Amino acid sequence: MKKLLLILSFVALIISAKAQTDLIISEMVEGWSNNKALEIYNPTNAAINLSAYRITRYSNGTDVPPADAQWTIALPDFSLEAYKSYVVVLDKRDPAGEGQEAPVWKQLAERADVFLCPDYNTSKAMYFNGDDAVTLEKTNGTVVDIFGRWGAPRPAEATVGGSTVVLRCWTNTAPYFDGSGVGITAEHTMIKKPAVVSGVTTNPTIWNPLAAWDTLPANTFYTLGWHKSDVAPTNETPVFGQTQYLYSISSDSENGLEIGTITSTDNEGDAVKYYINYGNFVYINDLRIEPFAIGKTDGKLTLVDKSGLDPAIKDTFDIKVVATDGFSQTNEVLVRVLVDIEIGVKEKQSESTISVWPNPVNDNNINITANKRIATVKLTNLLGQEVFSAKLIGSNTYAANISETAKGVYVIVVEMEDNSVAVQKVILK
Repeated sequence: MKKLLLILSFVALIISAKAQTDLIISEMVEGWSNNKALEIYNPTNAAINLSAYRITRYSNGTDVPPADAQWTIALPDFSLEAYKSYVVVLDKRDPAGEGQEAPVWKQLAERADVFLCPDYNTSKAMYFNGDDAVTLEKTNGTVVDIFGRWGAPRPAEATVGGSTVVLRCWTNTAPYFDGSGVGITAEHTMIKKPAVVSGVTTNPTIWNPLAAWDTLPANTFYTLGWHKSDVAPTNETPVFGQTQYLYSISSDSENGLEIGTITSTDNEGDAVKYYINYGNFVYINDLRIEPFAIGKTDGKLTLVDKSGLDPAIKDTFDIKVVATDGFSQTNEVLVRVLVDIEIGVKEKQSESTISVWPNPVNDNNINITANKRIATVKLTNLLGQEVFSAKLIGSNTYAANISETAKGVYVIVVEMEDNSVAVQKVILK
């Protein structure tokens, strides 16, 4: 029986790779609370307007079609370019919301192209769980792609992979609906395999999620907004203008302050979008605050919540930023924001201290002594561009020859083994 199920799944996968004539569902996010999203991908060679499509949810084994029109939601008037994706996120954005009205996480909200279904009583389409089927359809009801399987039997409870949580969902073990194996459609992100370039248009008799989908842990959002597909043209990943960025701001800064611009170039001329992956947070009085935001289309880093600027709690934000052209995504670039640390003027005042001599440097030899064990030493210019770096193990002193570095004013950034940082200006003559 298991061999037959695997053969059926493999045949379905091969068939789907032969033709690409319409949109597909390329990613499903079924995360914690209201972290729910759906990505639509255009595998064809021409733009397609989304206004001719809708999303439909078949809840808890419900047969098709749902009796209530509230189980569908129309997509907006938007022309989706060839080989690009479009991200739909559940519209829960009230920061004061609780329970069923809890807001989606900011990292997910930043990936959205549109927010849909703010009111459950108006449309239930985006409130899917791990045992629901979700379809992409034409507005006349023609099915274009199916995630899951509708109708009986409803998936049984299973232990969700990577946790001890038990939820109704499909699993990784045949027959996939009886609770055998590990649950993978609840509290997971599911990404369609690159070889699958056309949709499932007929409700499957057996649905093996892993035949066409890869799975990632709950609340994984960095894969949204771009999709790898075997039918997409050859593409070069965007390249950041710097290997890292270094900025300094005052704790008295006001919201709206434009701190700097992160730049990347795309050799094919594709539009680039920017996202913060990690590091933009601080906990003050048990409240998580995200002080900064990045412009999705222009890369401008802006202060949006000055209440997070308390250098006594956190004076260094190591923010990881990525960029995507819709075909691929860059590796993370470090954007370091220092609070109440005057770059190029004085040493960082914190529990970590360094001494640098001689300063100015006349013979290309520089010495550093720290009050803690040093992990890394970096030399950056005043634009934040790294010109020298070194890693140390178990020492609080460092000596280096920097003869290949041009004369000028630089900043030494020393990170200790306890992750604290000290900064000091140095002049090379």
